Amino acid sequence: MGNFNQQNGKFSLHKEVELPIDGLPQIIQQFIREIVRVFHCPIEFPIVAVLAAFATAIGKRIKVTDGKYTNPLMLWFINVAISGSNKTQPVKEVLKPLRDINRENYEVFEREYAAWKADKERDESNPPVFDQILVSDTTDEARNKIFQNSTTGILGYHPEFKGFFDDQERYSKGGYIDKLLRLFDGDDIYINRKGDEKPMVITNVFMCILGDIQPGLLAPAFGVPQYMVSGLDTRFLFTMPKIFEFPDREKESMNPCFVDAWLSIIRQAYFNDYSKTPLIWLSPESDALYNTYFNSLQQKKEKVSSTTGDGYMLSLYSKLQIQTMRLAGIVHLMGMINSPIGYNNYLVSEEAMEYTIRCMEYFEQSGIEVYERIQGVTPNVQKEMSQAEILRLVKEKVGIKNQRAFSEGLGKDPSYISRILK
Repeated sequence: MGNFNQQNGKFSLHKEVELPIDGLPQIIQQFIREIVRVFHCPIEFPIVAVLAAFATAIGKRIKVTDGKYTNPLMLWFINVAISGSNKTQPVKEVLKPLRDINRENYEVFEREYAAWKADKERDESNPPVFDQILVSDTTDEARNKIFQNSTTGILGYHPEFKGFFDDQERYSKGGYIDKLLRLFDGDDIYINRKGDEKPMVITNVFMCILGDIQPGLLAPAFGVPQYMVSGLDTRFLFTMPKIFEFPDREKESMNPCFVDAWLSIIRQAYFNDYSKTPLIWLSPESDALYNTYFNSLQQKKEKVSSTTGDGYMLSLYSKLQIQTMRLAGIVHLMGMINSPIGYNNYLVSEEAMEYTIRCMEYFEQSGIEVYERIQGVTPNVQKEMSQAEILRLVKEKVGIKNQRAFSEGLGKDPSYISRILK
């Protein structure tokens, strides 16, 4: 059986686990590691589930802005792994607090609906509604009704994700692609039907997505030409853990302390009042880091445009720029869970942005690998090493005897170099 290695942050079941964890609060790291220990799953699975669940608990009530673009804390994650790699149960463990809230909201709805039905003077045009936070299989029309009743937003959880696209095709007959594109942007939904008294507008729409898929189904699911050309594929962030071992069964269970802590975090995020801080901004330090990363992606787009002109890769780099802002907002708010001022710190820290960029470097490479599998060929993309990768390579191949002197020689903050070299 493998164990989590505290020194390099990797689980020994997997040859490569590069999605970092060190930028998350310590209690969340412990919860994630506990899931890996008990379920023997790739660490990516609980990491992205934690991010999606936390973002959904806050939902549409907070947005992140750089002063020019404003984004919801909405991300779409897909775990890519072979059958038998335990994709489902670890995610269910992470989503349990959301299921509890969903159940509680439904119980409230049932009581209110019974009282409403018993009221002989009830307002027929204003029945109680179910504030649903988790959805799975649903029609487009039913999902719009859920959006209309939602106070925070929803998380669409879809194991075996190809079924999600199949359902959209069955329900919408092709018109769903544009709807999903606009859903990712959080655009208003306009509903106009023949015979309705008036059109309906649903504002401030929010839906995170979390799903999984086997590598062999990537091409059938995401290789649809319309998905690739429209940029639908590149709106998803993929994890692709390398799995080479299947451990024997062992009788283990989650530590209740970590389970209760995670439950408390999600409930606090869900029930908190965010009316005083509807927007969070980039601090000058985090803005500088984001600016550097944004421009590096611009340079990659210029290279693609002047060589292959590959529209998929251009879209991938563009969406990474948007997703970075969103993830930075989520990571920042996670860092506030034990803060004495709660979630009222409206400036994204430098540390949150630095960690976010390292995560995005992972998602960039995963996105390229997904594209390779969809196409069956390797795209003509120059995979340049990131600054963090270069520094870690120097440490590995050459060695760094005096880390502080090394930092000063590069003109970098020693704490930044220390985080990079961990």
